[in-house]
Amino acid sequence: MKVERKEQGATRRSILQLLRRHGQMSAIELSEALEIGAVGIRQHLTALQQEGLVYICGLRRNVGRPAHLYALTERAESFFPKHYERLVCELIESVAAVGGEAAVTEILEQRRKTLFTRLAPQLANKPREAQITALTEALAEQGYMCECEQSEQGDWLLTQYNCPFDCVARRYPQICAQELRLYEELLATSIERDTTIAGGSHCCRYRIPG
Repeated sequence: MKVERKEQGATRRSILQLLRRHGQMSAIELSEALEIGAVGIRQHLTALQQEGLVYICGLRRNVGRPAHLYALTERAESFFPKHYERLVCELIESVAAVGGEAAVTEILEQRRKTLFTRLAPQLANKPREAQITALTEALAEQGYMCECEQSEQGDWLLTQYNCPFDCVARRYPQICAQELRLYEELLATSIERDTTIAGGSHCCRYRIPG
């Protein structure tokens, strides 16, 4: 059973790679490229459609029966390597080379101001609990994998188990400083940060007064 699942996974990855390379293909074209029966290919395509990775993008009219064309969804992009962190590091290094650390701080401050403008309306005119919930949800949408809970003492613990730019933050701790300042501005209070992923912990944990 495990071998069968492994083979299915390998075939579906091959289908995704072919669609990434060619943009759109029919079941027959995929069948010929992978040397797998068309019936089997259609079963894999149906499974990939159910997972939200593939969709029917058109119809090719040949002699005989028209053929559906398949393409990747946006969700499928997560299966292909991205090097955003490397690009961000290189850009920050270029900024530092031209303008020094002051220039790096300036662009990170600008990012904080942009995020504040975007997030502040979501927290406006809400009680503290609703503000923290809204902030947690907004961060989760950005890939922070976070949660919040209230302690017996009344303060709130905001915990992030993933940092979307961990490698960048390890090289440029200014990012972490700007993150803390952003949360303080959004919640209009001083916040204590106990641990950070960039500092070697398994999570970033913020203590927010209740």
